[in-house]
Amino acid sequence: MSIPHLSPPPASPATLALPRAAAKRRGWMDALPGMAANFAQIYFVPSARVGLLLFVLLALANLSAAITGLAASIAASCLAVALRLPHALLRNGRLGYNATLTGIAFGALWQPDATFVAWLAVCVCLTVIATATLSRYALPALTGPFVGVMALTWAMQPWLHWLPRAGALACDTGTPGFVFCSVGQVVFVAPLVLGLLTWYVLALWNPRATLWALVAGITVWSGLAALATLWPPMATQAGGIGINAFLAALGLGMFGHRPTVRFVGAFLACIICVALGTVFGPFGWPYFTLPFNLAVWAMLRATARPRPPISA
Repeated sequence: MSIPHLSPPPASPATLALPRAAAKRRGWMDALPGMAANFAQIYFVPSARVGLLLFVLLALANLSAAITGLAASIAASCLAVALRLPHALLRNGRLGYNATLTGIAFGALWQPDATFVAWLAVCVCLTVIATATLSRYALPALTGPFVGVMALTWAMQPWLHWLPRAGALACDTGTPGFVFCSVGQVVFVAPLVLGLLTWYVLALWNPRATLWALVAGITVWSGLAALATLWPPMATQAGGIGINAFLAALGLGMFGHRPTVRFVGAFLACIICVALGTVFGPFGWPYFTLPFNLAVWAMLRATARPRPPISA
């Protein structure tokens, strides 16, 4: 005869609520450093301290962009907690950096009003969901969600009626300082000195990848300076080329690729910039960081190791 085993008593609602409450508290604890790390993750740096330094530099250059970027970062982190997205991704800024970059762009490009705030909230939700979805399938989101919502926002301008802000100073291609200026322009920081400080902060986190990205940027600048005399229209695309080439070299470096791959990615981003500028330039449509995304995705696909066949 079998010995009967007593079944454990059913858990009470109070008992079940304890793990949920603990998980929720942990989510909010991870959200706090994530709000700062969102700024750093724009440059592939998963650090709240670096994010705070970058926020300070952004505030010195463009206070309105820093405020809207911070608001977007806070909203993105709160949404990630509400959706119970992975805490590790929330803490290192990998869920909210596209939303933060969107907020920075909004504050740098347009003057706020009621529709500005409402549409920014919609864009924050879209970028967080898109970034989380891509991360779930182990696909590098890069700044693809940011480019998507910015393209949608640009298409809706005839109905939004937003007043543009005064344009930021462009980077001067006549000096090597163009390279550091391009680093800052990723987050719409125009002054050369603040761009140099931005690069220095990044170098503190990963000196090797940042130095190679700088070398790639200098090489691109040299090519731009030479081609500008032969083809003057190239000067109009110098800003976009500098930003996207630096990001491509930095991103591929953070992914652990060799310097050769980083240089190829940077030059591929330059070619894509010229192609997109030729197509969209006459219509006044900016391509933002789309060339960087396309170049890095292409290089990651080209250098991916084939999976071994599954044995029967």
